Amino acid sequence: MCIKKKWIILLCCFSLVLLAGAFYVPQKCVNGQSVAYAAPLVRIGYAQTREYGSFSQVLLETARELAREGCIAESFLDKYEDVNFEMHFEEGDTEKLWQDICDATVKGAPYQFSREAFFDMNEMPQEDYPDMVNRNDVDITFTMGTDPSVYFFEHEKKNKFMSIYAADPIKSGIVKSTTERYTDNSYALMDLTPYLRQLDAGYKFLQFEKLGVVYEDSEAAYDYSDIREIEQKAEEYGFEVVYEHVDEPVSEEDYDRYYTELKQAYRNLVDKGIDCLYVTISSINYEEKMQELLDDAIIPAGVKTMAQDDLAPLAYGVLFGVTISDAKEVASYVFSEIRRYAEEGVPFDELDMVYECTPKIGINYTTAQRIHFDLPFEDLQIVDVVYKNE
Repeated sequence: MCIKKKWIILLCCFSLVLLAGAFYVPQKCVNGQSVAYAAPLVRIGYAQTREYGSFSQVLLETARELAREGCIAESFLDKYEDVNFEMHFEEGDTEKLWQDICDATVKGAPYQFSREAFFDMNEMPQEDYPDMVNRNDVDITFTMGTDPSVYFFEHEKKNKFMSIYAADPIKSGIVKSTTERYTDNSYALMDLTPYLRQLDAGYKFLQFEKLGVVYEDSEAAYDYSDIREIEQKAEEYGFEVVYEHVDEPVSEEDYDRYYTELKQAYRNLVDKGIDCLYVTISSINYEEKMQELLDDAIIPAGVKTMAQDDLAPLAYGVLFGVTISDAKEVASYVFSEIRRYAEEGVPFDELDMVYECTPKIGINYTTAQRIHFDLPFEDLQIVDVVYKNE
């Protein structure tokens, strides 16, 4: 009888060890401490307006941060060591990145990416949009750009979402203000003055008198091209703004029309006497088309160019740029807020939404030589990145 009791006790202990092992999750990715969780703290989904290098870079930087803390296998860092999607981006890169992140996520990590919760609205029929929201496999979805952010605000009732890189989240109706939400499941990252800072630096460096701008004649493009801020600075500094309108492409087949009209718009602006072109955020494939567009009329006329879309266009011929965001900083900030919610118990609708990027200045030295633009030495000293074309 005694032996039988011993076996029963041993079996019970063994069962308890197995049970504990099933639920124990060794962690080093919660503030550097070993913490056990029976289930993930946060399951992350992803929805984007369209493929865009900056969206992918934020996702990559988020994964890098988690990999450095042990939530994602270190082999992921090796695989993506020299990758920068803002400098070089190809169709399909974002979804491949997503799958690689899911493959590399450490089993039992408190922060996980839900493999099936990846969506690109540009590749989805509208009738499939409901698949993005009210899911059972996510807790928070990153909504990259304005369209998914607005859609999630209107239709997501079950889970939470964090809007990143939406054009004017307040005017778009995603949140009420920098501190107030319409719903307690919404969040929108905001930098209140990025384009004003960019225009301040651009005017100081380039000293233009007549700024050319091309954008689609629509309310949405007016917002994401930040025409209001351009006009505000034109009034402040006294420069003139000249506009041309070109509709954005609506399909792959429409790009030929788009580039033809864009090239003609640049010619028209040169004819109107601009001394600087502001290359606004648009559908231009920088790697394939930016240099060609500039070489047609802008550079031969000696017109200076300034990029609105961070520094990416500078690698392909645009003269000057100032960062409006930094993917690494954005990822770090957003994830720190997720941690405050998941680990510290801060209510989701009380997380901080206002963030300001540390600006970096870039210049394309080759283009400067081609248009005979001389940058004063004191200005050159504060340039962070210098680009040269072959």
